[in-house]
Amino acid sequence: MTTTLFYVISGVLAASAFLALTVRNLFHCALFLALAMFGVSGIFLYLGSEFLAAVQVLIYVGAVTVLMIFGIMLTRNVMDDKTRVMNRQVFLAVLAALAVTGIVFLAVGKSPFAAGDHPSAAMSALAPGTAQTPAPDGSRLSEVYSLGPELLKPERGFAFAFEFVSILLLSALVGSIVIARKDPS
Repeated sequence: MTTTLFYVISGVLAASAFLALTVRNLFHCALFLALAMFGVSGIFLYLGSEFLAAVQVLIYVGAVTVLMIFGIMLTRNVMDDKTRVMNRQVFLAVLAALAVTGIVFLAVGKSPFAAGDHPSAAMSALAPGTAQTPAPDGSRLSEVYSLGPELLKPERGFAFAFEFVSILLLSALVGSIVIARKDPS
């Protein structure tokens, strides 16, 4: 049953990612990209990482994709029939995609995971003592509580990355509004 669920989620993810790359309507591409990001959160749920699944939905589907759709809707002439959708670098893109796919398959083939093992069990077997022990009631809530302070420690430098990304997204939003304005002043 769990293998079937994985194949269903992976099929939806692969199909929506393929459609996000091949559909000619840019708005529909963004919607298929959102569906692909939902598929990634489904994979996180399958692997037992509920926190990462929630973060995936909130940040990527809820914020980044909505910002992209907002930018598409505000940009003039992007949905025009005269606008060129495909570029001239299709051969180079296919070659790069095949190279990356080959590298990923080689890396997965040489990984220490056994064919039938669950990845989280294999990771805890690889590095004993590194996995966080669950709370006494059996919930994994203690992992999420300890994640926040670990990410925001000054010596790790992740707080700067969070602030940098927020400024980048804000500048993209302001830029799309400036591009979409009708009057030249």
